[in-house]
Amino acid sequence: MSFDSLMRDKVTLIKNKDGNRFENIPASVQRDKIFTNDPTIQIEDGDVFERKLPNDTVEHYDILDAGFMQGTEGIPPHYQSVVRKQTKIDPLAQPSQIINLTGPNARVNIQSIDSSTNVVEVEPALFVRIRAAIDQGVQDGELLNKLQEKVTELERTQGTPSFAARYKEFIALAANHMTLLAPFIPALLRMMN
Repeated sequence: MSFDSLMRDKVTLIKNKDGNRFENIPASVQRDKIFTNDPTIQIEDGDVFERKLPNDTVEHYDILDAGFMQGTEGIPPHYQSVVRKQTKIDPLAQPSQIINLTGPNARVNIQSIDSSTNVVEVEPALFVRIRAAIDQGVQDGELLNKLQEKVTELERTQGTPSFAARYKEFIALAANHMTLLAPFIPALLRMMN
């Protein structure tokens, strides 16, 4: 079996410097190497091999190391080019991560310290909207009045240390109406000191 008989593929060499193409070069395409047996065609790092498959798909291989071999007894001079398929997925690459951030103070710190200060501006109509939701959704008049009082206490204590205690009291009283008040909970939690 001769060395030439191993060259069962045909490739095109595309020169990086000037885009010249050398077509129908006999080759043996391996996973990370392409062997060619025509030492008169100068192959250089950065050039590209192109191979057309029987289904008309075209593969492109970046030449990382041209790999000229002088040859030995029975093996003529040839190239053993180290290549990387352009569409190959790098197994060492980290998978991409999708991070969704929401809210007024959303941020990402990667290998760093967050020295920023959060300033949260409360929606001015928040307490008005909470009162309206309670008016529409709570039928019991006594509970309605108590919840409205708690909303007033929340509004009055926002930005103070006693806000957390008023929040807990409000949540305990409104426990049976959480579906009604759930949209407002994140905004109230952001007010905690």
